[in-house]
Amino acid sequence: MFESFEDFKNYSFIIVVLFSIITIAISGLFFGVTYFILDSTQTAFQSTNCVIENNTLVDSCQELFELGLYPFLALKDVLIWLSFFFIFALAIGLLVLGYQSGRSPVLMGFSVVIVIVMTYISIHISNIYRTLLDNEVFRSMMVDFTVYNKIMLNFPLFVFIITLMAALLSVVNFQRTKVNNPASPVDLDY
Repeated sequence: MFESFEDFKNYSFIIVVLFSIITIAISGLFFGVTYFILDSTQTAFQSTNCVIENNTLVDSCQELFELGLYPFLALKDVLIWLSFFFIFALAIGLLVLGYQSGRSPVLMGFSVVIVIVMTYISIHISNIYRTLLDNEVFRSMMVDFTVYNKIMLNFPLFVFIITLMAALLSVVNFQRTKVNNPASPVDLDY
């Protein structure tokens, strides 16, 4: 049993799961604010116009912005996809982490406790997000992030399903038969 606690200490299962869930919640906010800043910057530059004299390449500020600034600002749509793939990668990581926790019964017990605790914490995070959506500026920032909004409005269900699947994967990993282990021929002795 001491070896299991050492495994838990080295693995930091609780910290990794807590960090992943909070990162899922914060990532969309970061991408949303960045998207809003880039969109506001593009709108501000589009409303500006000036004449550039004695230049052979461009005649106005808008032509200059079209050459250098607007292509960069057009990349803001990538942030929506980045938000989606970031959440997807963290969810897959949590499932792999749950599978790896099946190496010891102590970690499996902790993964069941994690399901309950993370679901409770996610209820509060979802309520905070709903309160933030009441602000008109915040709502306009997050309107393009439909997947993130859907996840955050149903965050307790999302977290429950991911952590429950991780706990089930730990049970699957714990119950599998160890094969090709020459040190322990008892595993294959029926």
